[in-house]
Amino acid sequence: MAKWLAKVKDSFTKIPKNIRVLAFGWLVWSPVQAMAGPYTQLYVSKLGASPEDISLVQSATQIANSFSRLLGGFLSDKYGRKKILWIGTLLVAGTYLLMAIAPDWQTYAISNVLNGISLFYQPALEGIQADSVPISLRGRMNAILSLVPGLASSLSPLGGAYLVNIFGIVEGVRIIFFLSFLTGIITALSRLFWIEETITTKDTINASGNFLFSYIDALRKISHETYLLMTTDILLNLVGAMTFLGNYYMYYYLEVDKNGLAILATVGSVVNLLLLLPVGKIVDTRGRNFSITLGFLLGTLSQVIFVLAPPSSWLTLPLLLLSTTIGSVAGVFYGLAYSSLRADLVPKEYRGRVYALWGLFPSFTWSLGALIGGWMYNNLGPTSPFVSSLLLRLLLSPLLLFWYRQLTYKVDEVIRSFEGS
Repeated sequence: MAKWLAKVKDSFTKIPKNIRVLAFGWLVWSPVQAMAGPYTQLYVSKLGASPEDISLVQSATQIANSFSRLLGGFLSDKYGRKKILWIGTLLVAGTYLLMAIAPDWQTYAISNVLNGISLFYQPALEGIQADSVPISLRGRMNAILSLVPGLASSLSPLGGAYLVNIFGIVEGVRIIFFLSFLTGIITALSRLFWIEETITTKDTINASGNFLFSYIDALRKISHETYLLMTTDILLNLVGAMTFLGNYYMYYYLEVDKNGLAILATVGSVVNLLLLLPVGKIVDTRGRNFSITLGFLLGTLSQVIFVLAPPSSWLTLPLLLLSTTIGSVAGVFYGLAYSSLRADLVPKEYRGRVYALWGLFPSFTWSLGALIGGWMYNNLGPTSPFVSSLLLRLLLSPLLLFWYRQLTYKVDEVIRSFEGS
């Protein structure tokens, strides 16, 4: 037992300090946030929002976040990551308090948009994560960063189900948002006291640097592969956002009850959790192309099964469970490969600005996709956005699979050289 504990301690100390601090924050915060996941759309609908209103709220939040990330990315590269990170985290925590006391969906919408603006710190967070890990370990470190909150969050939807069953959807979700406020404060303080700055003075933008020209300079320095990955992100955000009303659809059309939604979310979390470490190693050893391609194909299969699930049938929940399981496997492969590849392609001193730009156009297309999906749900029938999204994904598949091979080739060559040395 003593040897095992010593081995665990040794493995823990080998993890970069910043990764440990980020993991701690997500360990504290993510489980509480995950409790609300299956019920947020239902909460907003109980406050008086229609399906189109729900899509509009999320679209406005995405657009607000896109623009705020531009400022956050600039500040992150100019003044360093740490200050931007902890201040932004504190502001996000405050927005959860506003969501908890919202009397109607319009007030919730304002709170949610403020949440999106407060996430201006995301380029700083993504920059710290990428800066702190070498290329040969990114898949595994990204897996660890997902594993820790996943361990705590895997059963969170069941806790959410307990609260909404006891207090009702509105009061139950209010309690969860208040708890998100408290744990967000703890996360902000941990980042203030323990995060170490990763960008040095020589790496930062010159103090007289112009906001616009600093972004133009960053765009000039990034590779063709980076632009290609951005383009795939834009397309998938547009198509994927059309299915934004998934929980609403399952609850109101497929007639999956509150406990069923919690079970689906829990299964997805557990599958994700079990696969993170082995898939992280695969991403670092088999290369990015294998993992991102497999993730995309499995994600498409998951969506096919979801669309085939009938309403109010004995087959409904089993098919949704199968779709969720396959989708979770897909998400682990695609997500770890994607986040690792993005860090591989962007030079350290430009990550704040490039990551900010990276979120801009995909956010606009996501917002457009969500609005289209909400309109289709209301006007063409509940199944229309999900079927349309699937058909578009199938049409794009040959192009995207070709691009994945192109944009991963150089990185996978570097990874193979590490394996051979």
